[in-house]
Order: sequence, then C-alpha cells, then structure tokens
Amino acid sequence: MLTNNQIVLEQELLGSIFKNNNLMLKAREKIKPEMFLYSKHMNIYLGILDMVANKLEVDLITFLEHHKKRIGDMDGVTYVTEIYTCSASDIGFNTKLDMLVNNYKRHLYVEMKDKINSDMSLEEIESEVEGVKVKVHKCNIKKELDIDKQYDDYINWLYDENRDKGMKSGLTYLDKYLGNFQKGRLVTVFARSGVGKTTFSLQLAANMALKGHKIFYGSAEMTRNQVFNRIVASGLSLSAKAIDEDTILKEDKESIAKFMTKVINNKFYVSTETDFEKFVDEIKVYKLQNSLDVVFVDYINKYIDFTDRDMLTNKLGKISGMLKSLAMEEDICVVLMAQANRVIDKKVGDNAVEKIDSSDIQDSARIEQDSDQVIGLYRNVKLDDKMYRENLFNQGKLKYNSKNADDNPECMNAVIIKNRHGDRGTCALRWHGRYSRVSDF
Repeated sequence: MLTNNQIVLEQELLGSIFKNNNLMLKAREKIKPEMFLYSKHMNIYLGILDMVANKLEVDLITFLEHHKKRIGDMDGVTYVTEIYTCSASDIGFNTKLDMLVNNYKRHLYVEMKDKINSDMSLEEIESEVEGVKVKVHKCNIKKELDIDKQYDDYINWLYDENRDKGMKSGLTYLDKYLGNFQKGRLVTVFARSGVGKTTFSLQLAANMALKGHKIFYGSAEMTRNQVFNRIVASGLSLSAKAIDEDTILKEDKESIAKFMTKVINNKFYVSTETDFEKFVDEIKVYKLQNSLDVVFVDYINKYIDFTDRDMLTNKLGKISGMLKSLAMEEDICVVLMAQANRVIDKKVGDNAVEKIDSSDIQDSARIEQDSDQVIGLYRNVKLDDKMYRENLFNQGKLKYNSKNADDNPECMNAVIIKNRHGDRGTCALRWHGRYSRVSDF
C-alpha cells in the first residue's frame, strides 16, 4: 500500500529533474527506476533516462512529444503536466533521493514479510531472506554484478574489427609509445614552468577535436579567449601575441572565424571552473549532453581547495585519485597537467631522460601511482633568450637538426617515464614557440 508521502516524494523528485536536467547526474548515481514504487512514476523516470541517453533536452513539451505513443503508461498528459509543477525548488534534492532509497529498502523487507509463512521450509525462508539482502545491497552499487556479461563483452570486444583504437594526438611517435590515448586511462604530463605544457596540451586537444573527437578542456590559468588564441595561432601559423594585441589583418580574422567554426562544431568546450567538485559535475553534464572522449586538466595545482587543512601532497593525491576513477567510470581519457620540481633545473646529463623523472612531479607521489602513463616534457628554456641563442649560434653550438632539446631551440623532448601499456622512451618533437605549436620532428 503506497502512502501519500511516498507519492508526493516521487512527484517532487521527478518535477525537480524536469526543471533542472543537471540533477540527473545526482539521480543516476543514487537511484534506480524500480525505486519508484508507483509504476507510472517509474515509467516517467525511464522516459527521462531514455531522453538523456539520446542526448535530448528534457523539458515538458519535448518529453510529451517524444513519448506520445506511450504516455498512457505514465498516467496521461494531464498527470505528467501536474508532476512538472510539483517541485519549485532544488533544495533538499539529495535528501529526497536518500529518502527514496531508504523507502525502497523498507519496502523490500515489508514485501518479504508478506511472502513468508509457516508452511515454508527453513531453507525456503532463508533463501527469501538472502534474496532480499542481495537486493538491499544492490541499492548501493551502480552496476549489476553479471559475470557472464563481462565475458561476453570481452569476447565481443576481442573479435570486433571496428573497435575503438583510441584517440590519435597527431604526434606520431608519441602515439606509438602510448598506443594512442585510450579511454579509462589517466595520462599525466608534467614540466617546469615555461617549458610549454599548456602549449603541448592544447596542441593535443586541438588535433583530436579536428579529428572529430569530443574534447573538454579545463583551463585554470587562462581565459577561454586565451585558449582559443593559442589554438588558432598553432592552426593558422599566426602569432598568439599579435592576436592578443589585435595587430592582425582583417583577412586573418576571417580565417580565424572559419577555423574556429570547425573546432567548435566538434563540441570543443573550455571550462574555467576551479572548484573541483563543480568542475567534475561540468564534465558529467557535458558527457550527458554530447558524449565525451578526452578531458584535459590544466593544471592540477590550480584545483586545490585551500580551505582543506590536509597536507598539499594528500590534496593532490585526492584529486588524481578522483580523476582516475572518473576516467574509468565515465569511460573517458583524462590528460592531467602537473608542475615539475625546480630540482630539474640543477640536473645534468646528455639526454632529457637523465634530467627528468617521475619523482620530479611537484608535491605528490600519488599522481604517479594513479597515472597509467606519465610524460615528462623537457626543453632548454635558456634558448628562448635571443641574445643567449645568438651567442651560441655564433659559436657554432646550436644544432637545428638535433633531436636533443639542449642543442636545438626548436626541439622539445617528451620522455615517456611510466607506461603500464607499452614501452618507455623519448620522443623528439618540433617546438614552434612563436605559433604556440608542437608537431612531429
């Protein structure tokens, strides 16, 4: 027997979701359709899930049109319209979700009580009790525990010639080492300030977006316009500084508009949110609305909550752990930017691999542990100084064809320091600082 309180609770939850689609993030993580004890409400919730899966905006008019053939299973147009007006506020939404879950658990036990009788054997009673316990425990997990399905999914994947081979970055040798950028992985890229980790990450992001992949770029250091300027500079061989200062030609602006149309048409999104929990929510909302392949986080230290009194190392570890979980749960690739320690500046050696190591990631060993792959970037930033560079050139010490970043001002070395899925090694990349571009050597 359904109580009036239960009916009202279910109505208010559905009404809130209708008015604020972002609440579906919280709902999907906490509740399942069968937790709506009134069957009409369960059908309405299933209808909302269906629209979300099809990347449709869930509002009243669209919902009624999309489900017009089965609206009777939801108690009709009038009832669905009434539900839409049931809740005028999102306040207490999480509490209401918890109430729905607890009410469902209580319902399972009450239902079991009605099934058990004195004519049943002890084994039958115990079986009934165990069955209910399993259902109650399932309330707290997101996915069904289906062993056979795991096997079937794996075999289907194994024989699928068209399966996802990952996202190519446009940097050939880097892709070969990594086996492309694969979903479910956390890839950490770190470097000292000024080396070009943001330029590197934006190059990867733009290359992937232009290949049709859905990219979410988290920029905690630059505005959206600055991010777009860097992407345009690389793609059109323009000076990012000239774009910033508005000293480019009108024809250049027309080229920029056409180029950015290509990028944005592939749903390239830039977030400047630095509250980490809100940032993660943005990612999940984007994925619900557009699907998603790769998230870039530039860079981890900027997402620290300084009101948290925990040690900095632990704070960074929490974030990297959450990003790894996000990659696996949402089936996306996460590329994380991190800062390198200053000790790199004092290291000596003939090759980049001797000067940069995973222990040089600033303030956190946890980042390395959580990462599937770690890439250290090295460039001789002294060569950015024009006078210093000219002096070396006059001495015959610059080698513009060298794949060693110490000898070549146009070279960046990407050192694959950790690789759970392949070999380690060093890639030589072409560095074009003027155009904010990184390309194959």
